[in-house]
Amino acid sequence: MTTSNPPKAVIFDLDGTLVDSAPDIALALNRTLADRGLGPLDLETVRTLIGEGATRLVELAYDALGAAPGDLDAEVARYLDYSYDNPVQRSSLYRDAKPALHAMAKAGVALGVCTNKSERLAREVLGHFGLLGIMSSVVGADSTPKRKPHPMPLLRVIEELGVSADACLYVGDTEIDRDCAAAAGMRCRIVQWGLGPSVATAEPRLDSFSEILAGDVDFQDMDFQIE
Repeated sequence: MTTSNPPKAVIFDLDGTLVDSAPDIALALNRTLADRGLGPLDLETVRTLIGEGATRLVELAYDALGAAPGDLDAEVARYLDYSYDNPVQRSSLYRDAKPALHAMAKAGVALGVCTNKSERLAREVLGHFGLLGIMSSVVGADSTPKRKPHPMPLLRVIEELGVSADACLYVGDTEIDRDCAAAAGMRCRIVQWGLGPSVATAEPRLDSFSEILAGDVDFQDMDFQIE
């Protein structure tokens, strides 16, 4: 997208937007369920449960199996322990994420992540894929008292980036991302992968990350291999 007023900062959701982390989430979740003699849930079902943070994920998983979690906090803690054991075993980056984001950073665009994943896990995933070093802010579900779709975490990111909401673009794949951006007073682009195709949006969907600042950032030397 070419624009006369390109964003000074681009903020990304993580799961389903930058990273296809559903296989690793499913692995940890099914290990949690197996401890209670339940599951497993298939990968496509798990994909539909992602986006609202670990507590809601575990709660929805039990609901999907017609079971009660009992001590929900203990089940969430167990799920997180399994997640920390192998945070990036089967995950992969979407599309041209790595080269496109590095090109944006090189061009002076401030980058950040706002996710409902825990901040620790988010940083581990970003580090694994070589993206943590170009992020000026990483805010997770446990970084602020509220999580998305409340605007608080997104507003924390723009505060740390030192830019105004109207100078930012948020990129995500869910209604939660869209609504969070609206509440924070910033534009949102929904990706054409993850859960993006099912999300109603007035903005054109993104088919690649390089579209975000096409015409404003030089993407000529990028390696466009799909990861």
